[in-house]
Amino acid sequence: MSNYQTPQTTSTIEEKIIKLESSVTRLIEYCEKLTDENNTIKHSNNQLMIERSELQTKNDKVRGQVEAMVERLKTMDKPS
Repeated sequence: MSNYQTPQTTSTIEEKIIKLESSVTRLIEYCEKLTDENNTIKHSNNQLMIERSELQTKNDKVRGQVEAMVERLKTMDKPS
C-alpha cells in the first residue's frame, strides 16, 4: 500500500473540510442566535418579575384600604 494520495482523494478531503467548516460556522451562528434569544427571554422574565412584585405591593395596599373601610362601615353600622 502506498501513502500517495491522488488528486481526486485530496479534492475529496478538501471538500469534506469545507463542508465541515460550513457546518461549524452554521452551528456557531445558531448558538449565537440562541444566546441572544435566551438573553432576551431572561430580560423579559426579569421585567415581568419586577412588574409582578409592583402589582403585589399595590394589591396588598388596596386590600388593606378595603379592609379598613369594611371595619369603619361595621363600626358605623353598630348602634351606639
